[in-house]
Parts: sequence; structure tokens; C-alpha cells
Amino acid sequence: MSEIAITPAAATASDSQSGVSSSQSFPIAYDVAAILALSIAVFFFHLGSYGLWEPDEGRYAEIAREMLRGGSKIIPHLNYVAYVEKPPLLYWLTTLSFAVFGLTEFAARFTVAMSALAGVLATYFFALRTFGRRHAILASAILATTPIYAVMAQVLTTDMLLTALVTIANFALFLHWRGDAGSRWCWIAYAAMGLAVLAKGPVGVALPILSMLAFLAWRGELRGALGKFRAFAGLAITVAIALPWFVAITIMEPGFFDFYFVGEHLRRIFDSSYSHTEPIYFYLPVLALGLIPWSMLVPFMTWRDAQKNPARTFCLTAAMVTLVAFSCASAKLIPYILPAIPPLAILIADGLISCAWPAPDSRAAHRPPDSRILLESGPLLMLFGAGVIVAAILAPQFRTPYVMAARPAMFLIGAVLLIGGGVTTAIFLRRRRGAGLVALTLTLASALIAGGWVRLETESLRSYASLARAVAARAPDARLICYHRYVQSLAFYTGRRVILVGPKSELDFGARHAADTADWFFNNDLQLLELWERPGSTVLVIDAPELARLKERLGAFDLIASEGKKRAILRHRLSASTAAATDLLGARYPTRASRLIN
Repeated sequence: MSEIAITPAAATASDSQSGVSSSQSFPIAYDVAAILALSIAVFFFHLGSYGLWEPDEGRYAEIAREMLRGGSKIIPHLNYVAYVEKPPLLYWLTTLSFAVFGLTEFAARFTVAMSALAGVLATYFFALRTFGRRHAILASAILATTPIYAVMAQVLTTDMLLTALVTIANFALFLHWRGDAGSRWCWIAYAAMGLAVLAKGPVGVALPILSMLAFLAWRGELRGALGKFRAFAGLAITVAIALPWFVAITIMEPGFFDFYFVGEHLRRIFDSSYSHTEPIYFYLPVLALGLIPWSMLVPFMTWRDAQKNPARTFCLTAAMVTLVAFSCASAKLIPYILPAIPPLAILIADGLISCAWPAPDSRAAHRPPDSRILLESGPLLMLFGAGVIVAAILAPQFRTPYVMAARPAMFLIGAVLLIGGGVTTAIFLRRRRGAGLVALTLTLASALIAGGWVRLETESLRSYASLARAVAARAPDARLICYHRYVQSLAFYTGRRVILVGPKSELDFGARHAADTADWFFNNDLQLLELWERPGSTVLVIDAPELARLKERLGAFDLIASEGKKRAILRHRLSASTAAATDLLGARYPTRASRLIN
């Protein structure tokens, strides 16, 4: 991103509602190239350098691997039993990525990183059409360097794909309302909603529709909305995209309808004991921390006589609808709030620009620009960087092991923020607002890239990839058993099905409907010991405390891998005929028998 992209020279009418036409003197392609370079650097750095995290990444990668290896493309399978908690769009795209790039961590996360990139571009073009070029550049840069967004761009879950599609649908609905391009934007919105439903279910259509309805209600324009938005024809497109898969799986997989629509949606929304219960205010600190340092500037914003723009109201409405909807739901997880981040990035950009570059036709334009908010960003970065360094110094005092593991990376992140904050402050003191924002953005991007080392340093705390790779290398043909907890990445890295002894948890639905459940799912220690004594090689993945408890009953074994609290042990068990022959050989030739066994 170059300084010319956001210099004061581009002010005047470029921040008006006719931003596209007024910015034609500047090649938009340069802006897009700069935003792409920034986003790719943040989202793709170290994308495939660390193992799949438990449990989500291992789970979704294995589902896609099984699809690639000939499994059903309609009914997702996890450990070779039906897994129907989520629709299949992420699995389909990840399967395609595996087919192109191979079975790697990079390929597993590629779809998510590309979804994040699509969200940034959608934000840029929406802000360009509704505010102007400066808003577009700054809003997309803010989005790309927002910690919660940048981090989730490298985590294989359904949330970023949903966020990209909801963002496109939201912005397209507003542009249709405004009458852009002959009001054809609604068709893009309905198609995006259909894909969003295939990404994560009904929430993909609920969020955009509720956001637009709330916006129209605020403006008193609900009457005639069905006709204006061609709702019946448009929703027919959404249904045509999403419904076939739901019909097919309902027919092919008995029990799907009750499990998915009742269990995964109604209970998740209304039943506080179902999963992930948090207080109603849960997402307020999540947003405050997840948007750092941009959120730290919000209290200083005044929106001084900001030019009236309905796009500002719509962004606020879309963010609030997302916040309220997920706050009211019983189940809460940090990534759920992601669809609120793109409109919030636009609002933050609008607040910064309204203070530092007031619109030419506003009363604020006749006073000196309020650039204090920009000047304060540098010291805030330095303060935050100093805090990170102090936390790294005090790492041994923290109870969580993550801080100690991330300590080297934290020193680097703190140094980047300190130096970048100092440079940013110096530039703003010289009243070079455009260059200062470039320095601020590059500092944040560098800190996020440095933060990629945190994932490398903490891999052993969040991933069992090394353990699974060791099992694949040292026991390529062994029977695999997980005790009491299914290790998601074990099947992915070994390419084999895993026997589970203990609670089935998320595999319960598939186990209840699988024809071979009795061969792959067991319940107690006696059954584990019976499996352990069967002929052939067997690998048992078990927690260290459980291994200590069962060690005497398991007999002799080799410890072949250890990661975190998990241990992988191997035992070779001879078949009955081989054991008899070995006993006979041992009676006559003890030395040869010993060599055979070893």
C-alpha cells in the first residue's frame, strides 16, 4: 500500500457518495494490488507451516480427505461414519484444494484464507461505491489487519467462509436498495445467501435478511420491500442453490432432519445446557480485544459533522444485528461474531476519516482537521508493544503454558509494535496523515506476520500432528485405537480409520447409523484389553494419566510418540500359529527364536 493511496490530495469529492467516478483519475487496480499484497502477506504467511489444530482443523480436513479418497460427496463422513453437523460447502472446497495442492496443511487452510481475501475485496468495493476511495483503502486495510479476522483467516473452520458470503450478501442488498447498476445486485445477494446456507446453515440467509429488514424499518421503508427486492424470485434462487443437498441427505441419511434442524439449531439457540454457554455480554470484550488496536481509537472518534450517508447506518445495523443475534443465542464461540467485523471496519475507517479529513461540504471542513486521533495511534501501539514484552518477561508466572511457549515470538511482536509505533508517531507529528496510516497498517501487518511464529511455537499444545506423523512412520500397518477421546488429526495424517474406546461424542450420530459400529466403537477397559491382545501390530493413543493407570494390564509395549498429554504406544502381537511355531523353535533353538521375536 503506497502513500499516494491515502494522501490528502485524494480528498475532496472522492469521499462522497459518488466515490467511484471521482476516483477514476487514480488507477483502482493499484489500490486492489496493494490491498491484495497486504492481505496475502498477512493471511498466507506460514499458512502450511504448522500442524492441524485440534479439534476443528483435524476434523474438517479429515472429512475432506475421505471425500477425496472416494467417500460420499453428499453425506460427509468423519472416521468413516456419517458426520452431519455442518453442510458440505467447506468440505467440497477443501476437497478441491486437496486435489490441486495435495494433502497438506496449506491445502487444508487455503479455502479459509481465500474466503478472508474475498471478504477484504468485498469490503473495498462496497466502501468505494458508497463512501469513496480513501474509505475503501482504509476500511479494507483495517479489516486485513484486525487480529480476530487475520487469525481466523488461517484456521480451518466454517466461520470465515460464512463471513465472506454474508458480507457479499449484505453489501449487495444495500447496493440494490440504493439502485446501483440498474438494481441487479439483489441476484448476487440471493446467490451468496444460498452458498452461505451450504456453508453453515440457515444463519447464512437469516443475517443478511434481518440486517436489511432492520435497516428498512429504521428508515420507514418496509412497505413495498418484497417487490423492490424481488423477494420471491430471489429466494427461489437461494432455495435452488441450498435445498437440493438438504433434500438429498434427508432421504439418504435417516434421522438427519431431527439431528440437524432441531439439535444443531433450535437446541443450540435456546438450550443453555446444549453447548458453549457464555454470558450475554460475551461478544463485547471479544470485539474490543479482537479489533485491537483499531478499537482503542474508537473512544477518540467524534464523527465531526460527518456527511450523511445511509451506508453508515446500514453498516451499523448489520454489525448490531449480528451482535444481538449471537448474543441472544445460548451457544457462543469467538468465531461466531466474525460477520460483524467487515461492517465494523468500514465504520472505524469512516470515523478516522471524518476526524482527519472532513468532507468538503461539511462545517468541519472550515476548521483545522482533528488529526489528534491519528497521532494517538502511535503511542497506543508502543504501549501495547511494551505490554506484550512485559508479558513475555513474566511468562514463567502465568499458569497457562501457552505464554511460555509463545515467549520468543512475543518478544518479536513487542519489538515490532514498539518500533512501528515510534515511526508512526514521528510521521503523524509531521502531519503526514496518509504516510502515517501506511506506517500504522504496515506495523500491524508485520506484528501479525510475526504472530505466525506463535502458532509454530505452540503447535505441541494445540495439535497432535507430530504424534500422528510418528505413528504413520513407525507403524504404517498397525491397528489404531484412541482411548476415551478421538484424536481428530490421527486419521488424517495416517490415512486410516481409527477404533474408538470410550465416549463417541460427535461421532455418536454416525456410530448409531453405521452398519459396522460393533467393529470400530467400544466402551470399556475390558474391551480395550481384548483389542490390545489381538494378533498383529496395535497402536494405542492414550492420555498419560490413563496410561499410568493401565500400564500393568497392558504389558510390554514401545512408546513411539509423545505430544502434550497424549502418548502413542505400540505392541506387536504374534498370531496363534506363529506363536506356537515360535514356542517350538524356542525349545530347540533358543537363540534363533529370540532373533525371530525381536
